[in-house]
Amino acid sequence: MKPTLTGKAPCNNIEIYFETFGQKHNQAILLIMGLDAQSIMFTNDFIEPLVEAGYYVIRFDNRDIGLSTWLNDTWHRRRPYTLEDMAKDSIGLLDYLSIAQAHVIGVSMGGMIAQRIAISHAERVLCLVSIMSSGFMLNPQAVPFFKGKPFVRLIPFFLRNFTIKSKLAFPAITIESYVATYRRLNGKTFPFNHKHLRTIFTEGIEQRKGQNPRARFQQFCSIAASGSRLHELPKIKAPTLVIHGTEDPLIPPVHAKIYAPKIPKAKMQWVNGMGHQLPKPVLEIVMPEIIGHLKTNSF
Repeated sequence: MKPTLTGKAPCNNIEIYFETFGQKHNQAILLIMGLDAQSIMFTNDFIEPLVEAGYYVIRFDNRDIGLSTWLNDTWHRRRPYTLEDMAKDSIGLLDYLSIAQAHVIGVSMGGMIAQRIAISHAERVLCLVSIMSSGFMLNPQAVPFFKGKPFVRLIPFFLRNFTIKSKLAFPAITIESYVATYRRLNGKTFPFNHKHLRTIFTEGIEQRKGQNPRARFQQFCSIAASGSRLHELPKIKAPTLVIHGTEDPLIPPVHAKIYAPKIPKAKMQWVNGMGHQLPKPVLEIVMPEIIGHLKTNSF
């Protein structure tokens, strides 16, 4: 599916690259992707059902990702940007597009940003969908290993087993290294489409701006520096759907069990065998629930 509009929006003193799909007079859906992932990870399999359901869909590259501004020259680990900064990027994009309110769907770190938007900018959110995410990534109740450890020491643990190299260096990024990483995240229950993912990563690395080698580190620091939202989640007024896989190796199911009940009247959808990926067979399971949630909360 080809976008109806592309551009770079000046947001929060940076530029955010975006693409829109569908007709602007329809209600908007803002899609927020996760850590170290370009917006093209929201594939046609995700976007087309939403457009066909009558929505105006917006996907964008987070800061440090894809065609948006990379902050490598100004970033400092003592002053990392936060999820609130990234939430303000999203709000700035909506302002640029003259959209007063939107349904907000976030995946992984994108779900954390979406939660932040629903807390800090409640008037802009029609409904919230938080997929394979967490209310506190470093929650010692979820992962006891984290208890009492400063977040810098946790970075190798977080990245271990999900990258080809786990050292705190910034090795050259290759298409095959990303395919291998996503294979591990996918889990064993649902088929892993190597060819499909390789095509996406080829576009991201060779046909777009490329993949920022520091993005994974810098965005993880933003998650860590932002701390817990668990005490703020009860403030969320937007109707919320939480989706999580029972076999998620990166953000284990216990995270959803902890944060979902804290959001008033949140609905929970568990997907048996789902890892930390959204392959087409998983989308065929979750998309009817997502669209139903959107329709229930549309005007």
